[in-house]
Amino acid sequence: MSESTMRASVLARVLVFGCLVLLPLRIVGSGYLPDDDAMRHAAKAVSGRPWSDVLVLRPDVTMDSHPGWHALLGLAHRLTGATAPDLLVFSVVVLMLVFLLPPVFALRRPEAWALAVTAFATLDQRVFSRVASGRPFLFSAALLVLLCLLCLGRERAPSMRGVILLAPVFGIVAWMHPSWHLFLIPVAAALLAGERRLAALLAASLAAGVVLAGIIYGHPLEFVEQSVWHTVLAMGSPAPPGTLAIEFLPGDGSPLLVLGAAAFLLWRHARGHLQPGTLTNPVAVLVLGGWLLGFLVVRFWSDWGAVALLAWTAHEIQRALEERMPEDAPHRVRVAAVGGLAALLACSAGLHGGRAAERPYAALTAVEAGPALPDPGGILYTDDMRLFFQVFYSRPRAPFRYIVGYEPALMPPSDLATLRAIGAAKTGQSYSPWVVKMTPRDRLIVQSLDGQPPIPGLQWTQVSRAVWSGRLRPPAAP
Repeated sequence: MSESTMRASVLARVLVFGCLVLLPLRIVGSGYLPDDDAMRHAAKAVSGRPWSDVLVLRPDVTMDSHPGWHALLGLAHRLTGATAPDLLVFSVVVLMLVFLLPPVFALRRPEAWALAVTAFATLDQRVFSRVASGRPFLFSAALLVLLCLLCLGRERAPSMRGVILLAPVFGIVAWMHPSWHLFLIPVAAALLAGERRLAALLAASLAAGVVLAGIIYGHPLEFVEQSVWHTVLAMGSPAPPGTLAIEFLPGDGSPLLVLGAAAFLLWRHARGHLQPGTLTNPVAVLVLGGWLLGFLVVRFWSDWGAVALLAWTAHEIQRALEERMPEDAPHRVRVAAVGGLAALLACSAGLHGGRAAERPYAALTAVEAGPALPDPGGILYTDDMRLFFQVFYSRPRAPFRYIVGYEPALMPPSDLATLRAIGAAKTGQSYSPWVVKMTPRDRLIVQSLDGQPPIPGLQWTQVSRAVWSGRLRPPAAP
C-alpha cells in the first residue's frame, strides 16, 4: 500500500470515527433521553436489589432478564457513584457506540458505513431511533451487523476456527442480552439460502457462546431455561390494550426504506454492476424474512431485518465506491467527511432538542408525594406501566414493590387476569380483585380526569390533576 493510499485510508477512517463518536454526545447533549426500558435498567443498577424485591413476580420467573448489562451498570454505579440519570446517559452513549463503531474498522471503506447510516436515518427515523434507546439489545444488533458483513465479504467457506473466534463474542452478547435464541433467525436464513456450512458455524458458535454465558451467570441450565421462558411469556401473553410494548406491535414495513433499497438495486442493475448472489445470499434472505415477519411483530423488522439491510447497504455502497473511486483518490477523504457529517446531522435531527416525553406521573416523583405511595413492604397497584418506569427511575430504593412492571407477562397469573380485565372493561368494578387483596400498606394509583375514581372501598387522595392514589379506608371508630 502506497503512502498516499495509507494516508487517505487513515484520514477517512478517522473522520468517520470522529463523527460517529460525536453523534451520541450531540443527542444526549440536546436533552434527549429515552423514557422506557432504559430507565428501569439504570434504576435497577442503583437499587442494588433483585427484581423479586422490586416487582410482584410469578413464581417461575427466577432470573434477572439482563444479568450482564445490570452487572456492568452496577459496577459503574459503585465505582463512580453515578445516579440513575447518569447511568441513563451512560447507557445511551455507550450502546450507540457499541453499535456504530465496529463497522468503521470492519469495512475497507468506512465512509460506506456513514453513508448507509445517513440513508437509514433519512428514510425511516423510527428504525434508527432504536439505536438511541439505551437498551442492551444493541449488543445483539451490533453482532448481527458484523455477522452480516462477515457473510457478505467472506471469500472462502467458514471453518471451525470461526467457531472458536465467534463463541466468546456470542457468550458476552448472550450474557448482556439473553435473547440469544433469536440468533436462530440468521441460522434459519443461512439454511434457506442453501449455506449449510455457514448455518452450522453460526449454530455451533451460538451453542458454545450460550454455555459460556451460563457459566458466567453461575447456573447454566437456569440461564438457558429462563431466557427462553421469558420470551415465551412475553410473546405468548399479549398485554392489555395500551400496555403492549411498541416492539410487539405490527409494523408498516418501512415503505420509504424499502423503496430506497429497491432504487439502489435498480441503479446498480442499470449500470451492469449488480453482483451475482446479491439477492440470494443469507443476508438478503434475513432482510426479506424480517420484513415479512415485521408485519406481525415489528421487532422482527426493526431489530433483525432492518439491521441486516443496513449492513447490506453499507456493503453495496462499499462496492460502488471501490468501483468508481480508487483507494488513494484525493476526493475520497472529502466523501468520508461529508458522509460522517451527514450521519451526525441526519441521525440526531429527529432526536435533537430533547424528547417531549409524556410524564403523567411526574408528581409522584416529588418528595411531598411520599404519602401517596405505598408504605414500606407495601405494593403499588396500577394499570399503567408508565408509572413503574417513572417512579422506579426517580425512587430506585423505595421499599415497596410494583404489581405492574416492565413486562405484564411476568406478573402472577391472577394479577395478569385482573390487568386484562381492567384493560377490557375500564370500570371501577374491574379493579375489585386488587382492592380485596390490598393491605393498609398498599396503594392503588390510577388516572382520572373526571374527579375521584369510581372504585369502591378506597379512600382517595388527588396527587395531580389526573392522578389519584387510593388506600384502604381506616376501620370505623367503635
